[in-house]
Amino acid sequence: MSLQGDVSLLKPIAFVLLCFTVIGICVAPTMGQGVTTGYTLYVSFFYPLHFLYNLQVTIYAQSGTVVGHGFSADGSLIVIPVRTEAVTISLTAIASGYASGPLANYLPTPGFSAVAGKSTIPVEEIGGDYWITVVLT
Repeated sequence: MSLQGDVSLLKPIAFVLLCFTVIGICVAPTMGQGVTTGYTLYVSFFYPLHFLYNLQVTIYAQSGTVVGHGFSADGSLIVIPVRTEAVTISLTAIASGYASGPLANYLPTPGFSAVAGKSTIPVEEIGGDYWITVVLT
């Protein structure tokens, strides 16, 4: 076997390897798009001297798309898992529900009033756990 025959095979092999390398460099950055990012939001509420009832929470991304929902019957902390496929830099929690006065348990007909609030927090693009307090008015 001659040395000339072995060298002639190196050119096609090198060409094929170079093609795979170029295709890999072009395709690899686009393969990461569409990856789901996970957030866990711990939503609490602040409304002084009142009892809270039936709070509904909707989580929005900065683009205005709804990415999560939650419900608290008694105004306690809500844990809302959020999954997005778009780049997210902030999340907004909008809450609404009802409140009664501090002595509502002792009145024969307690009065209820509607309450609502909104709070926005910045988040990292890689996901994570975030705590947010919605101040209700």
